Amino acid sequence: MPRIMAYKTAALNHAPRHLWPWLALPASLTAALQRAYGHTHRVTALLMGSGRRKPTYSEQRLLHLKRGERIFWREVLLHAGNPDRPAIWAMTTIPLCGLRHGLLPLARHGSRPIGNTLFRHRRLRRSPITMEALPRFGQRAWRRRSILRRGHTDVLVEEHFLPDLPPWAGRGRR
Repeated sequence: MPRIMAYKTAALNHAPRHLWPWLALPASLTAALQRAYGHTHRVTALLMGSGRRKPTYSEQRLLHLKRGERIFWREVLLHAGNPDRPAIWAMTTIPLCGLRHGLLPLARHGSRPIGNTLFRHRRLRRSPITMEALPRFGQRAWRRRSILRRGHTDVLVEEHFLPDLPPWAGRGRR
């Protein structure tokens, strides 16, 4: 996986400076989040929901799905010991056919963050990261999206940065 990822520079320039390293990080956010929290807290994923469903139009387009294909989705809040103060909201979307091609363990993660598992796959390739600000409660909330490809299977990863995101402490492990 290349160390330098392409991303929309104009969007990054409009983001608050403290978010720049989080938004542009090409590696696992989970590892960087663990580094930011330190060894006293463990990053945990609070499972908000998961299951199988029809994809949204955006998911269908980004994952190049055919009409009628279904997806597995998983929505979590990443935090370090206090689920009332999450740092990142994340959604992972996988075509059901991808679960049959080696990605089934991702559907069984429960309260474990999925990032470290995804980035252990040496054959994993990441698309350029796109980032944008979304209006939320009268302010701008930043998110990033990318496609992780393993073989012929694409996985859509979407991460939203929440107000309780800790200060950047380095990228952590790949």
